[in-house]
Amino acid sequence: MLEPFATPTPAKPARALIRPISQVTVKLLPRRNQTAQERFDATVDQVLRWLEKKSGRSLPSEAWQRSSFDLSEIGAPRAAAVALAEPRSWAARLDDDDQSVLQRDWITEVGVRLDSRGAVQFGTRLICATRGDNAPFDRSIPGFAKQILRAGPAELDGELIHKTPRIIASEADVDALLALLERPERIADVVVLSLPVGSEDPSQTAIPAERFLQQTLGAAHVVVLTGRASFLLSDRVGRELSTFQQAVRTYRSGFKRCVDEASRHPLALAQRIAAWNEKGPLAFAPWLVNQVLWNTVRGYEREQRLPSFNFVRQQAAQKERSQARPAGDSDTDLVQLERDNEALRTSLQEQKQEYDDLLKLAEDERNAAEQKADAAKEQAFKLRQRVCALEQQLAQSPGRQDVPIPQELDEFESWCEEQLAGALVMTPRAIQGVRKSTYADPELIYKALLLLKEHYVPMRIYGGEDRKHAYDQALASLHLREEHTGNATKCNGDQYSVQYAGHRRVLDRHLKKGNAHNPRHCFRLYFFWDEESQLVVVGWLPSHLDNKVT
Repeated sequence: MLEPFATPTPAKPARALIRPISQVTVKLLPRRNQTAQERFDATVDQVLRWLEKKSGRSLPSEAWQRSSFDLSEIGAPRAAAVALAEPRSWAARLDDDDQSVLQRDWITEVGVRLDSRGAVQFGTRLICATRGDNAPFDRSIPGFAKQILRAGPAELDGELIHKTPRIIASEADVDALLALLERPERIADVVVLSLPVGSEDPSQTAIPAERFLQQTLGAAHVVVLTGRASFLLSDRVGRELSTFQQAVRTYRSGFKRCVDEASRHPLALAQRIAAWNEKGPLAFAPWLVNQVLWNTVRGYEREQRLPSFNFVRQQAAQKERSQARPAGDSDTDLVQLERDNEALRTSLQEQKQEYDDLLKLAEDERNAAEQKADAAKEQAFKLRQRVCALEQQLAQSPGRQDVPIPQELDEFESWCEEQLAGALVMTPRAIQGVRKSTYADPELIYKALLLLKEHYVPMRIYGGEDRKHAYDQALASLHLREEHTGNATKCNGDQYSVQYAGHRRVLDRHLKKGNAHNPRHCFRLYFFWDEESQLVVVGWLPSHLDNKVT
C-alpha cells in the first residue's frame, strides 16, 4: 500500500540582516537664474529617471507630476514615492535584488525637501538586507546622488562641496581648514591627504585624491595638504594632531585641538599605506572609503537627518486622515476614537523618545570604548615601532649574542613568549600543532619563526627594497619559500582560518619546505599579517594542512 504523500513543513524564513551602508545629507543651492523650487523639481525629476531605469518599466503619470505612487508588480523591483504639500517634500524608495548574491536586497531611500530659506535639503540612504550568505561587499554611494551634486552648487556641513580636491597651501587656507575641523555642527569626516615635504603637486598623495573624492562625494570633505601647509597646521594643532609627509588623516566630528586625543582621528603613515595588505595604496584606498561611508550611518541621529521612507509615508497617511474626516465627526464614538488615537500616538512618541535616549546612551558608551581602544592601539603601535628600531640597532651592534635555538620542542611556548613578543602571535591551535609535531628538524621551526620576526615584520612595517632583499636572502639561507596559500582557503575554510581579535581570519600566507606530505619531512608555517596591530599571527605549523590534493 502506498503511503500518502506528506505535506512538507515550509521552512521558516531566516530573519533578515539589515545593515545601513551609506548616507548623504546635503543642502542643494539654486544655480544662477534658477529658483529653489526649480532646483527641487529638477532633483525630483532626476531621481524619477533613475527609478524608472532601475525598475525596468515606465512610471505612472502621477509620478511625473511629482505625486505619490506605488509600484509593486511581481517580478520587478518595488518603487514607491510619497509627496507632501506642506512643507513641500518628496520621498522615494526602491527595493532591488542583488544580481550576484541570492536573498540579498539593496534598498535605496531618497528624501527631498524645500525649506523656507530658499534651499533644497537632499538626502539618500543605501541599505543592505540579507537573508542568505553574508557575502562581503564594498560600501558605495548611489550614482544618481553624485549626478545631483554635480548638477549645481551644494553644501555639506555649511561648506561648499568642491568637485575636485581642495588644495590647502597658504596660511589662510590652513585657518579655513582649522575652522572646518572645529565647526561644532560638522558631522562629516574631513580626510586630509598630505604631500611630501616641499611638494605642491596634488598627484603625489599616497592615494589618488581625485578618485577618492568621487567615491565619497557628499559624504566627506577631502583636502590635499601641501608640504608647507603641513608645517603650518602642526604649528596650530601640534604634531600629534597634524598630517604630514604623505600621511592620510581622518578628522572625526567634534575635533578640539586643545583637548582631543590623536587616536580619535586615525592617521595612516606613508610607509604603512605603501605596505597595506601587501597591495599598498590599491588596498588602502577602498578600505578608507569603507571607513568613511561607515561613519555616515553610525549614530542614532542618522534618521533625524534623513527620516526613513516608512516614517514619511506614515506622516502622509496621518495628514490624509485628518483632512478626510467624515461628515458625522460630532458622533460620540468618533470623538472617543480620535481621543484613543491621540493617546496611542502620545504613548508611541514617549516610547520612541525612551528608545532614542537608550540608543544615544549605547552609542556614547560605544564611542567612548572605541576611543579608548584606538588610544591603546596607537600607543601599542608606537611601542612596537620603538622596540623594532631598538632590536635592529642591537642586531647591528658589535658583540651581539645570537638568540638561542633549542634542539627540542619541550620549551617551545616559553621560548616564543620570550623571543617573539611584540612581533608574532602564536594562536592556541599553532601551539597544539607543535606539541603534536613529529617533524625531524625542530630547529627549523624556531629559525622560521625568528626569520619572520627579524625580517618579515620590519619589511611590512617600514617597507623598502633593502629589507625585502634581506628577507629573501634569509628565506634562501633556510631553503624556505613564502607563498600565497591559494585556493585551499576556499575549499577548506575551517582549516585555513583562525579566530583572532573577535573575527575569523584566513591564513593566506605560508612558509614551505619540501613537497612530500610525510609530516617528518614536510614543513609548513601558515600565517597572516594583521595590518591593524602590525603583527604576524601564526595559525598552524609545522605540518601540511589538508587541501583538495590530500
